[in-house]
Amino acid sequence: MSQVKATMTEQPATGAYSPKDVEAKWTGYWFENDMFATRVDPDRPNFSCALPPPNITGNLHMGHALNGTIQDMLTRWKRMQGYNVLWQPGTDHAGIATQMVVERELKKQVPPISRHQLGREEFIKRCWVWREEYGNNILNQYKRLGVSFAWDRLQFTMDPDYVKAIYRAFVILFDEGKIYRGNRVTNWCPRCLTSVSDLEVEHEETKGSLYEIKYPFSKEDGGTGDAGGPGVVVATTRPESMFGDVAVAVNPKDDRHKNIVGKKVVLPLTDRVLPVIGDQYVETEFGTGALKVTPAHDANDWEIGQRHKLPSPVVIDKHGKMFANEFVPTQFQGQERFAARKLVVEELKEKGFLVEVKDYTHGVAYCERCHTVIEPYLSEQWYLQMSELAQPAIEVVEKNQVQFIPERYASTYLDWMRNVRDWNISRQLWWGHRIPIWTCENGHVKAYEQTPSQCRQCSSTKLEQDPDVLDTWFSSALWPFATLGWPEKTPLLKTFYPTTILSTAREIINLWVSRMIFTGVKFVGTIPFKHVLIHPVIQTKDGKRMSKSKGNAVDPLDMIEKYGADANRFWFATVGVKGDQDVRFHEDKLDEYKKFANKLWNAGKLVLDKLKDYEVQSIDLSKCTLPDRWILHRYTRLLESLQDQLQNYDFTEAAQGLYEFAWDYFCDWYLEIAKQELANSDGKSGQQTQNVLYYVFEGLLRALHPIMPFITEEMWEKLPHAEFMVDLESIMFAPYPRAHAGYLDEQAEQKMELIIKTIRAIRNIRQTFNVDRKAEAEVLIEVSDKSELETLSKARSYIASDNNARVNPLTIEAKVTAPKMAATAVVSSATIFVPLGKLIDVEKTGGKLNEQREAVLKEVNKLAQMLDNPDFRKRAPADKVAAQQEALREVKSRLETIDAQLKLLQG
Repeated sequence: MSQVKATMTEQPATGAYSPKDVEAKWTGYWFENDMFATRVDPDRPNFSCALPPPNITGNLHMGHALNGTIQDMLTRWKRMQGYNVLWQPGTDHAGIATQMVVERELKKQVPPISRHQLGREEFIKRCWVWREEYGNNILNQYKRLGVSFAWDRLQFTMDPDYVKAIYRAFVILFDEGKIYRGNRVTNWCPRCLTSVSDLEVEHEETKGSLYEIKYPFSKEDGGTGDAGGPGVVVATTRPESMFGDVAVAVNPKDDRHKNIVGKKVVLPLTDRVLPVIGDQYVETEFGTGALKVTPAHDANDWEIGQRHKLPSPVVIDKHGKMFANEFVPTQFQGQERFAARKLVVEELKEKGFLVEVKDYTHGVAYCERCHTVIEPYLSEQWYLQMSELAQPAIEVVEKNQVQFIPERYASTYLDWMRNVRDWNISRQLWWGHRIPIWTCENGHVKAYEQTPSQCRQCSSTKLEQDPDVLDTWFSSALWPFATLGWPEKTPLLKTFYPTTILSTAREIINLWVSRMIFTGVKFVGTIPFKHVLIHPVIQTKDGKRMSKSKGNAVDPLDMIEKYGADANRFWFATVGVKGDQDVRFHEDKLDEYKKFANKLWNAGKLVLDKLKDYEVQSIDLSKCTLPDRWILHRYTRLLESLQDQLQNYDFTEAAQGLYEFAWDYFCDWYLEIAKQELANSDGKSGQQTQNVLYYVFEGLLRALHPIMPFITEEMWEKLPHAEFMVDLESIMFAPYPRAHAGYLDEQAEQKMELIIKTIRAIRNIRQTFNVDRKAEAEVLIEVSDKSELETLSKARSYIASDNNARVNPLTIEAKVTAPKMAATAVVSSATIFVPLGKLIDVEKTGGKLNEQREAVLKEVNKLAQMLDNPDFRKRAPADKVAAQQEALREVKSRLETIDAQLKLLQG
């Protein structure tokens, strides 16, 4: 480092660290000076990632905060490494969610109104008003976390340029014949009045009933046609759907039913006659082995119906009510489906068709947005043919062009893509991207990027647009390249596509990740990102999924308010991506990392005090003390590890390494020694310690900055700087520290390790015997190895002045006379003696130890008795037995320690 005179700025306040004040100060500074604007230098390498666009209806939750921290760590790290950096932010219009919110607001009006009363155009205006007022709340909440988005490039999936990209993609796919209209059973939400994807349905184990119903054989097949005659018994959880039955199916290999295939049965409560068919799909173990086939209200039944060319009558409408048609008996028409179920069961029972009702727990599908029970519903939708689009997207993952981290999620992706069905891309909503398909008066159906003035095929000027909107995931599938200006060949698209990483949650691998990959390959010709980081799911402390509706969700904004953003970010960093993918939240960890931030703050005040009027200079190793050389070695090893860990997304290891180095090696050991060295120096001898103190602390702040941007900015700004950093606007533009191989010194590491272990051994003895912390202890150290004797002798002042060891007098010799009643510890070739006679009340201490011994002995006997009981070992789970065995080992160890202490006191 060159010798440069640096001007010291205002020092930190003398009080305790206040995260709120520091964070407000630097958030304001960063935004006022447009620090996060995209800066492109053609001579620099590029790094980019795109924020998974949160819904405009959303609020910051723990998953957002974790993912935001991961991306910001990488963005800040790469910025400090000199990369052109783009972290693309934006929001998603969230079709169903936003429409629900706005409709809810309309219902609050006096009198309440519906969207249908408003009309489509006026309702969409209301959605835009809501978006302008509330739609960026979550992005403003992200600011509290300190994220360094490219705020100058905020995108919204309803922005004109983005809409242009959506319609270009749609028209290309339509013109290639990949988008088509199809009539199939879909997941239908009677509350949202739209179809929803399989991936947007939540399945919950629900207690219900399994109804066994007799379908009597028709008279022509030897039956009576009523409940009194023979028949086949079917089992169903949805008796209200029976009026849409078109057959009864059995497995042809089922010996119980193989002779009835081809016969006819009468549908109870009606006069309709249904065939009995054989189909391999029927599970012989479920219910009675006979299945009612309702093609319009069950996706699997639809497949059976297609195989056997059966009709598909719809008997439940889009509102979840029984249809008023020829298939539904009059008394049930217009009834809500669950009310109808009760009425149907009552009538089946009354007329003798109900054989049995059994308690039954099964998975029930609910709408992810409004938690309404999903109705399988036959409807006409727009579909995207996936067979051709999926294959290239499979290959890029198989060839590791796109890599998942952790690697196991590649299997999740590939399993989905290899079995992917055609994608239902239409939704029956008003808010969203209206499907760009128009039909002219002559029946010509075409897709247009812009509203057409006439039919492309026949020039008719009378055209009608399809009323549906696109699935929200269709627009977000284009996110990595549409945000960069596609379909135009913009400089940003050329520079930052493909993006470097995507960081996201595992539950949207199929919903979003897969679709971005196939659209990127399709429209841009290459992958949208190189690495897919799948972050963990943060659970409650008892291992449950966080949910606002259940009242167990933790608000990250509350945690930031209480502990500070840096403490929260540090915890998120320790969570990482490569460890356990289900992480339990414990608030005490945030308190720990708040204390860590306060430790850094206090260390910073001490460093600044010791560097008054300091001029940044290069380090002369030949004049450095042993502790100087040791901390340089430890710091160099830290930087080597950080390089590998961050490169490989090992955030957990990186955070733990920084924590250990900063708290333990630097603050607890080196800073205390350096303080002593500088206090005892004549001004010249302490120069190298000042150089080392500055070099390590200033570099440590830069190393910590990607994780803890606020406190590092505050302290770094107050330090002197070398010439090449004097004019930097922020620490975020300072270079990330690199390891200096010349500072590695294994010999210094070994010697300091011996010194530290020796001091710790003295501390442990004091703690074990509850020696008053103010009392000075005589210590004698006998060292048989000559080099270790020399090392400890030279370190006499460090040992004697340690505040926690409180040594006086200190003897270090090759041979010492062991004193009476002395606690001992062995460190390598050194034996440490601490005479206890003058330090403790022997009789009082012995009494306390005997009391402890009695309590521990009772615990030993209790655990031993439990484990000796053969009934316990036979009945208890293996893990509980193992836990009790481990507990017994621990208390026995405590008993041995107490016995050793008592033996020592007895002389």
